[in-house]
Amino acid sequence: MNGKIAFRSPWNIVVCGSGLLALLVGAATASEIPWSKEPFTITVCLLGGLWLSVRGALCAAWVDHSGVRYLGVFSSTRIPWAAIEEITTELRGGTLLTSAMPVLKLKGGRSVSLDGLAGYTVGNDENARVSMQVHEMNAARKLHQGAGRRPVDGA
Repeated sequence: MNGKIAFRSPWNIVVCGSGLLALLVGAATASEIPWSKEPFTITVCLLGGLWLSVRGALCAAWVDHSGVRYLGVFSSTRIPWAAIEEITTELRGGTLLTSAMPVLKLKGGRSVSLDGLAGYTVGNDENARVSMQVHEMNAARKLHQGAGRRPVDGA
């Protein structure tokens, strides 16, 4: 694998759209109501909308020779391959929809959910896109973790 592979979710457009809607509400409120009467509401709508629209559009995970870099709506992290034990799919069930997302299982027992890559299905079915992303991330992990190992004499 040469270069970076980017993983995204088509659901990011919903987050981005929610942010744009909040920006629109904030701008409309600011134009109709004097700032002095509703400063908190206007500020929350404008800043929250800006945050959601920008981070929603940029939300992704990138895999390269050094490991996994994740930029979510509310978090970001960079994890080297050496720290990752396994990459799996986690299902979180709801009443109507089940969400599936990649989860990085780290050495030492900690887990990092890549919520920004979540996919949704009806019932308890696996999400094909998320399963494919996990498969590709695991292939990259095996490639890069294997590349760092050297054979031991006599083995």
